[in-house]
Amino acid sequence: MNYRESAEELMESMKVLRKNTALQCLSDMSQGEMAVLCYLLFSHNGASAGELTAEFKVRSSRTAAILNGLERKGYAVRSSDPEDKRRVRVYITEKGKKFAWKEHEDAIRHFEYILQDIGQEDSYHLVRIIKRITKQLEEQSGN
Repeated sequence: MNYRESAEELMESMKVLRKNTALQCLSDMSQGEMAVLCYLLFSHNGASAGELTAEFKVRSSRTAAILNGLERKGYAVRSSDPEDKRRVRVYITEKGKKFAWKEHEDAIRHFEYILQDIGQEDSYHLVRIIKRITKQLEEQSGN
């Protein structure tokens, strides 16, 4: 097997995938406002602004811009940490929960259609391989 040629084919396929609605949905969920909403909704409601900055590996000014946008839309609120008034905690609102759940379900539905289309066996192998790649990438980056 020529891994270089395979890597080039993969890169070409990724260019096409990048334009796909489902993957754009996934991209939106992994960065910016949607990423923060999902982070708050699924695992860390009440995270500090510093935790968000570290989690998403962005500058504090970017975190502040994201939080300003979420607050302006009514999706999140910031409040002082009751134990340490210098810290600010971020909480998802009911409106934010509804919006994030809808977006999450839309993304799941897109992927579900794709997996149904490629069939059970290929779906199984695709998910297995992507998990394997993800694990390898996490080990390489030390996460």
